[in-house]
Amino acid sequence: METTMNKRNWLAVFGVVYVLAWLIGLVITTGTLYPSMPDADLRQALLANQTARLIQVYLIDGVAGISILLFAVAVCGLFQTPGEKNLARVVLSAGIAAGTMSLVQASIQQTLVNSALLTSAETPFRTLLVLINQIDTFKLMALALLSVSISTIGLRTHLLPAWVNWHGIVLAIALLLGGLSFAFTNTMLTAILFTSLPMLLIWVGAVSTVMMNDFKHGMR
Repeated sequence: METTMNKRNWLAVFGVVYVLAWLIGLVITTGTLYPSMPDADLRQALLANQTARLIQVYLIDGVAGISILLFAVAVCGLFQTPGEKNLARVVLSAGIAAGTMSLVQASIQQTLVNSALLTSAETPFRTLLVLINQIDTFKLMALALLSVSISTIGLRTHLLPAWVNWHGIVLAIALLLGGLSFAFTNTMLTAILFTSLPMLLIWVGAVSTVMMNDFKHGMR
């Protein structure tokens, strides 16, 4: 039992990996893309800094996608108390959904860093960019479900500090509202979207730290 718990406990490190992947990816400068940009400007932006963009894609969509999935597996295993099994399954499902959508985005973005495809007039790169943004909306919904379900377990069982739980609930609201910015052009929604990212990274990092520190010697 203790060995199994330790193995699951180490899975919690993927929450930290998720945070680091995002932080390193954000440091990489690739330029901002907007689907509304003229074709020539959009193609030029995509062709510029392709190596940096590829690394960013691997980190933010690839590594982060796998990490958030394994993070959800760790939480599901560690927080699956007798009275919270159903909610723990929701945690797992939300993590799988968020991670899978992130990996789908990484696959699609391979086209947007391919010089041969970008220079072809037949490549619907604008449509692909819009599709990536649309997937982001649903990914944010999955992350919102992940944060609110984990925080609910934390509030019920006291397995997480109170501030982490309430932070997760506020985060869920921010993620849902921020996701709407991809569908509706609104300054406030866009501001909430940008605010939700640091909130997400702080929350995931906090949950991971608690799991790695407090569960070394078993469930409290």
